[in-house]
Amino acid sequence: MPRAVTCNDCFFRRKGLCALERDDPCPTFRHMHGGRMATPRQAQLLEPTIARRSAAPVAIGAAR
Repeated sequence: MPRAVTCNDCFFRRKGLCALERDDPCPTFRHMHGGRMATPRQAQLLEPTIARRSAAPVAIGAAR
């Protein structure tokens, strides 16, 4: 089982940029990898589905 992440694993803490005094990771926690800040994992982008049946019909060439 991997060890728990602590505040001491954070890029900001290791570089002396953290102003918080806590032991658990905060919302701004960023892993340090090779002396640099590791980019956070991003959510996968999904193509939206278009429900054509529920859309209102559009009249083409209708008088205004």
